[in-house]
Amino acid sequence: MVMHRRPLIGVMGAGEGADPVALQLAEDLGTAIARRGWGLLTGGRPSGVMAAACRGAMAVEGHLVVGVLPGDGGDPAGGPEPTAALDVALFTGLGQARNVVNVLSSSVVVVCGAGGPGTVSEAAHALKAGRPLLLLATPPAWHELFGGLGGDVRGCDTVEEVIAAIGRLLGESPMATPGAESLPVALVQLRAGEDGAANRRHAEGWLERALQPQPGIARPRLLMLPEVWNAPYAAAGFAAYAEPIPEPGSLLLEGPSPSLAMVARLARRHGVSVIAGSIPERGADGRLYNTATVIDGEGRLRAKHRKVHLFDVDVPGGICFRESDSLSGGGRITVLPPEGDPLGTGLAAPPGLGLLICYDIRFPELALLMQQRQGCSLLACPAAFNTTTGPRHWHLLMRARAVDTQCFLLACSSARPTEGAAYPSYGHSLVVDPWGTVIAEAGIGEQVLHAELDLSQVALARQAIPTSLQRRPDLYRLEQAQP
Repeated sequence: MVMHRRPLIGVMGAGEGADPVALQLAEDLGTAIARRGWGLLTGGRPSGVMAAACRGAMAVEGHLVVGVLPGDGGDPAGGPEPTAALDVALFTGLGQARNVVNVLSSSVVVVCGAGGPGTVSEAAHALKAGRPLLLLATPPAWHELFGGLGGDVRGCDTVEEVIAAIGRLLGESPMATPGAESLPVALVQLRAGEDGAANRRHAEGWLERALQPQPGIARPRLLMLPEVWNAPYAAAGFAAYAEPIPEPGSLLLEGPSPSLAMVARLARRHGVSVIAGSIPERGADGRLYNTATVIDGEGRLRAKHRKVHLFDVDVPGGICFRESDSLSGGGRITVLPPEGDPLGTGLAAPPGLGLLICYDIRFPELALLMQQRQGCSLLACPAAFNTTTGPRHWHLLMRARAVDTQCFLLACSSARPTEGAAYPSYGHSLVVDPWGTVIAEAGIGEQVLHAELDLSQVALARQAIPTSLQRRPDLYRLEQAQP
C-alpha cells in the first residue's frame, strides 16, 4: 500500500502578548490550512500565534494539528505540557531539538506577525534546512533579517497570498487548473461609508484592481460585489441611498442608477461580466427593495433579483435588525439561463446562474428550485453576515447549499468595518465547490478573492452522488410561487 504524507505547514510567531492583528491572521491561516487538507504544525506548547492557528485549524472537519512538546522547562511549575489542542504530539528533550524537529517536519514554514528570539531561531533553522519561509504581515526589519540569511524567503500581506504561495511551493494549484471548463472569478470584498459618490469611486477602484494582471492568476471573466456595497448597511438609511433599477435588457451605461451605471461602464470597458452585489432599489411602485443585479460585458442588465427573505432577527446578546422596517420582499426566483452564454464565459457549456441575497441562503427550498427546476450549476450570494451569525453559520450555510444543489457557490461579503460601526460585517467571502469544499476564502478586511471554477466538477459530483435522480416527489414537493 502506498502511503501519501499529508503536507505539514509550520506556523510560528509571538507567544504571550502577541499583536491582536497577528492573532486574527493566525487563526484565519490555521483555518485556511486545514481547509486545503494540509496539516498544521505548531512549534511547541500552543500559545499566542500558535494557539490562534490551532483554534482556526480545529474548527475544520478533518483537521490535523501536530505539536512538538519540548519538555525543556517551558512550564515554570515543571508540569507536563498540555496536549488538549493537538491531534498528534511529538516529544523531544531539548529546546534546540524542538526547533530542528519542527523545521524538518514542516513542508513550508510561515512566520505570522513578529516574534521573539525563539521565532528567529526556528526561522533560521528553516532556511538552513532548505525549507521555504513565508512572512505574513511581519515588520520590515524581519524581511531584511531573513533575506540576509539566504534561502527562499517570501513576503505576503494576506492569508490568501500565503495559501496560494504554499500551493505553488507544494506543486499544487491553489485553484482549479485552467482548462476548457474553467471559469476564473474574482470576489471584491469591500466596505462602504456614508458618502454615496465616494462609495462608487471606491468600488470602481477595487474592481479595477481585481482585473490587474497577477502572476499565476488568470484574468477573471466574472466579477462580484457584496450586499449593499454603495451604502452603509442600516435599515433606517436605505431610503437615502435607494436608486431606480430598470428591468433586464436595459442598457445601464447612462443610468438611471448611478451605482449600476458605474459598474456597467467598467464592464464594457473591460469586456467582463459583473454580479453587481446588491443596492437599495426604489421600485416604480414606490417601495424599497434590496436588489442584486447581473451586468454583461456590454453594460446591459441581464438579471435582477429582489431579496425574497428579509433579515428580521433578534439574537439575545447579539444582533437585532429588521430589514422589513424599510424594505419590501421580492416575489420571484431569479435564474439567468446558460443559453447564449449571457455571462460571456466563452465556455462550451456555460453555467446557469441563480441569484440569492444573504438571508435567502437560509432557505434551502429557494436554491433547490434553482437547481432542480432551472438547471443551475452556479449560485451567487452577495451577503453581509455579521459577527454574531457569521462565526456560527456562514461557512455552514454556504457549504450546505453547495452540497444540497451540487453547484459552485460564490458568497461575496462586505468587509469588516472599523471599530464602533453600527453593523459589524463578518467578511470571509467564500468560493465553495459542488462537493462542499471551500476552495478560496478571504479574511476580514478589504481584498480581492480570486478563484478558478472547474465546472466539470458539477457533472462529476452529480454523477457520483446522484441526489437529483433519487428524490422522492411522491413524498415531498417544492412548488414554485406564482408571480
